[in-house]
Amino acid sequence: MAAAHQIVIIGASFGGLGAAHGLLKDVLPGLSAGGKQSYKVVQIAPHAEFYWKIGAPRTIVNPKALPVEKALIPIEPHFKKYQPEQYEFIVASVTSIDPSTKTLHLSTSATVHYDSLVIASGTSFTTPLWSISDGVEELRAALKDIHERLPGAHSVLIAGGGAVGVETAGELGETYGKTKEITLLSGQQNLLPRLHNKKIGQDAQSRLTKMGVKVVNDNVRVTSHTKTEDGKEVLQLSNGETKTVDVYIPATGDQPNSKFVPQEWLDDKNQVKTDAQTLRLSVPDVTGVYSIGTVSSYSDGTILDVKFALPALLESIKLDLQGQSKATLVHF
Repeated sequence: MAAAHQIVIIGASFGGLGAAHGLLKDVLPGLSAGGKQSYKVVQIAPHAEFYWKIGAPRTIVNPKALPVEKALIPIEPHFKKYQPEQYEFIVASVTSIDPSTKTLHLSTSATVHYDSLVIASGTSFTTPLWSISDGVEELRAALKDIHERLPGAHSVLIAGGGAVGVETAGELGETYGKTKEITLLSGQQNLLPRLHNKKIGQDAQSRLTKMGVKVVNDNVRVTSHTKTEDGKEVLQLSNGETKTVDVYIPATGDQPNSKFVPQEWLDDKNQVKTDAQTLRLSVPDVTGVYSIGTVSSYSDGTILDVKFALPALLESIKLDLQGQSKATLVHF
């Protein structure tokens, strides 16, 4: 039997885990039937837990309703039915990719070879509240800090009028709307600007207002913020004003986790150049590389990007591996 074909997945959130499960369950068993070629999936991420970040606004505002222990789910137990030669999980960050040797360099100083590569490293925010891209301990520390400050705070400001900011403002309004000064700074002309139907954003604003949340649009954004000695947060706004609050929650500014990716694989937004139909890397003369999720150029930042793209990703990998298998048979 030929040496195992190694498929490396960078990232272990919705896209990376979806790809791993899909390959192991639906794609690779059929390809390895007959015993002429074996396959191994290697998953690399800086954390051993999956963070259900859809529930992050509730975990931040009302941890009794959704404690962090329930939002963090250990990954490896969900792959325990696979043998080590089928699946391996490595806790590390990828620091660079060498396409010439198909080698990944890791934060642990180790290297990993890939035959096929899936980049699903997601995005990072200015605060670790929304992801575990920097590790679980950073998330836990950020949550501990806000859980200590939020109950006694008089004023809270959320920056960002997308889904994350709106949901967080809703959780704050439901929990503290009658007892705290809560402001949502959308940074746009209206809430939920990525949605084509602007009435949805208007409806969200109406609901938040009834809950006691003050919504500010007019393209006003936070340009910088500092902390005072007594823990107050001083915000500089794009309209020249200064606002001081007890708690500041940034829900914007997410950036692709792509520093380790070769520059020629990235577009001007530092997202991985990805064919929106096949999820293959859209770079001439590079094969066997794919990308899914918010790190990819096709993505508009929603979880639906992963849901609808996953079947295409799995089909592309399957077709490419089938092509390699046929080429090998012809060669011999």
